[in-house]
Amino acid sequence: MTSARPAGRRLWLVRHGETEGQSSIRYHGENDVPLADTGRRQIRALLLLLRGVAFTRVVHSPLMRARESAALLASGLDLAPQVLEADARLREISFGACEGMTREEIDDAFPTFFADYEAGRVDAFPGGEPRPAFARRVGAAVLELAADDAHRDVLVVAHRGTVRHALLALLGGEPPSPGGFAVELGSLTVLRWAGRWQLELLGVRGDLGTGGSA
Repeated sequence: MTSARPAGRRLWLVRHGETEGQSSIRYHGENDVPLADTGRRQIRALLLLLRGVAFTRVVHSPLMRARESAALLASGLDLAPQVLEADARLREISFGACEGMTREEIDDAFPTFFADYEAGRVDAFPGGEPRPAFARRVGAAVLELAADDAHRDVLVVAHRGTVRHALLALLGGEPPSPGGFAVELGSLTVLRWAGRWQLELLGVRGDLGTGGSA
């Protein structure tokens, strides 16, 4: 990236809302679960933070929970349907045999998995997508979006893992805490270009709550 990029360009990153499959407690990666009513309320609450921004591009994961979240935002902002576009590279990581499980259910089924995963001895959930492959595909998608100077403000609607890896790709280095970037369900994170990408907002919800959930 070069400093010739117009100053003030922003990427607005939204994590989808709560789902019928309980994204707050379950490992839903490639599981295609719809939004719950709670999730729809979380997404609509973000409209207060997004109104007045001239989005000309809304890019989203093709998974149902992100696609519906993007459509709700576009409708609430009176955006033309043609600004919506899906990018399969923005979908969440696959959790393989652990899809839809809680942490406790994974511990019961694969007793040593989390210890090995957190120690770096394995880089994927059983039967799932390796973290390096996930990081590469998300990074490629986000770097393309970041390089698109034709659009000043771009809205990206995806998943917790996608948003976290987007931040790593654009900010570089490590997340600001051992738990990683906090990206709660139905939250907004904003990056602004000022000679380099800088974090402007992290994990802010429409009700002004912040933080991250499992």
